[in-house]
Amino acid sequence: MNDYKKSLWTSTLITLLIALALIIATKSAFNTLLLEQQQLPKTRAQLALLPTITAMGDLQESLDISQFSYIKINNNRLNSPLVYSQKAVNQLFNNLLPTPISSFNSATENQSIQYTSIHPELFELYQSIIVLIVTALIITLLLYHIISFRLLKKIESALVNEIVNEKSKITPFKKVTIELVEQRRLFDSALHSKKEKISRLSKQINVDALTGLNNRHVFRKELTEFLSDERNRKHAILSIIRLFELSVVNMHRGFQQGDQFVINVANIINDILDKYKDKDIHLFRISGSEFALISHDMSIGDAQQFANELKLKFDQYQLLNNLENVAFNGMTLISSNQLPEHVLARADIALAKAQTSGINAWAFEENIDNQALQVGEQHWRSIITDIINNRSLTFLQQPVQAIHRNMKGYQEIFTRFVSEDNNTIPTDTVFSMAQRTDTIIKLEKVILEKIIYRSRLRKEHNTRWGINLSSSAMHNSSFMVWLERLLLREPDVARSLVFEVPESLLGHNLIANKRVFNMLKRAGSRSAICNFGKGISSFRLFEELKPDYIKLDASLIANLESDSANQQFIRMIIDVAHRMECQVIAEGIEHLEQKQILESMYIDGVQGYLIAEPAPL
Repeated sequence: MNDYKKSLWTSTLITLLIALALIIATKSAFNTLLLEQQQLPKTRAQLALLPTITAMGDLQESLDISQFSYIKINNNRLNSPLVYSQKAVNQLFNNLLPTPISSFNSATENQSIQYTSIHPELFELYQSIIVLIVTALIITLLLYHIISFRLLKKIESALVNEIVNEKSKITPFKKVTIELVEQRRLFDSALHSKKEKISRLSKQINVDALTGLNNRHVFRKELTEFLSDERNRKHAILSIIRLFELSVVNMHRGFQQGDQFVINVANIINDILDKYKDKDIHLFRISGSEFALISHDMSIGDAQQFANELKLKFDQYQLLNNLENVAFNGMTLISSNQLPEHVLARADIALAKAQTSGINAWAFEENIDNQALQVGEQHWRSIITDIINNRSLTFLQQPVQAIHRNMKGYQEIFTRFVSEDNNTIPTDTVFSMAQRTDTIIKLEKVILEKIIYRSRLRKEHNTRWGINLSSSAMHNSSFMVWLERLLLREPDVARSLVFEVPESLLGHNLIANKRVFNMLKRAGSRSAICNFGKGISSFRLFEELKPDYIKLDASLIANLESDSANQQFIRMIIDVAHRMECQVIAEGIEHLEQKQILESMYIDGVQGYLIAEPAPL
């Protein structure tokens, strides 16, 4: 439309210029006629009869001056030329290319005359012609614009129809039609690409990339909508399935095996759900090691049957893959007008009960009051108290194999807890609940006392054991005083112990951590920073704490064969460590090629499933 307005102004300006040119051309043609008329013999005869003019009165008496618009007389009796002029009736037209002046010399009176005559009839004709030309141009311009506007509207309508209707007939503007078809194709292609991108982004937001299940965001939304729907008083079963063995698999078998473990568990759950297609059951992966199910309109009996079938499948998978357990299942009944926090707390309590009920066990929590969380903590406090009082724990060991002669290998110790029913309780759960119930220090003391007791009884006195210290124990001053006294009382045992601390626990309170490492050195024990190389402060910790060993994180070893950047990074760590008289151990060795690459880098020790699996102590 803007182009149309520009075209309108341009055409109007051109029309005005054409009109002006025609007016000038017509006036030029009329000037020739006027010149011929004022030089007619009749006019010149009148001028020839003029006597010698000395004043204007003489001119008026001798000549009808109304026929002239301009007269200029010059003779010997005049001091200066005598000039007569009158304004023309059509001064505008007269000023446009004025009529040429004619000259006449009187031989008898010896005077020269210059003049222009008036021809009203010719000026009227000229004016009529000009008006006719201008009128014709204006009418032509209006018709042009009306026709152009209507044509533009038809073109616009045809183009809109072609754009909107893919099956529209081809217009006379074939090039436009071809271009529109091409632009429509490009637009459809771009739109399809955008839709695919939006779909991918939506999946990234709502779908777990590893399992393809809906993630925690979708779970929270569905759970909140279900609980807030007060009009439809429905019930459902909420299940939380937690893979406590995942951290062990990641640590000892590598993250690839850990990912496969998660995928296999998801497939097992989906296989069981296929039998309940008549139920509206939604499965989610809500965290790295947790799945959740919302089973709409499922009865408690059906939920228990589902849990039993799931346990059977988990037991079979555990035996086939040589695992301590697969997952535990905590279930609870939910309905509208309940708070999500209370619902999740009940499911967590059910999960806690399942962990103390046997391998791959499940539990159902029906308690719906707000004291559920307190009941759950009391339940765990009772279990941990029994573990402490009865020293209900066992140990596994996994060797750290020495590669070079100046490196002494040792056995890393892993703690396992046993319930009254002689069922294994997940270690991470016991430690986290001991932290919550404020029994973690007592538990740490029991573990260390039992390890030292077993150390006294061992036959091979050259055997060295690696013990993991928790953050709570390290930052408890009374515990560290107790540990120092214990090590000083048992110097032979102290020399055979290596205390391992994860790098992630050492980033804060560096002064206190340095005191712990110095204390271990004074007592004759050795120290190690495990999971080394994950943080940006790794080398600063290394320099400040001066451990005897650093254990490279398993994530640095995964895909080492094809990751040249990691190879360069590990080579740099080994070089710096050796300069500071610290030995380097690689965790998570799964493949022979990894071991060979590390040996070529002069690694001091290796640990992983390629070397040996954890075995009872």
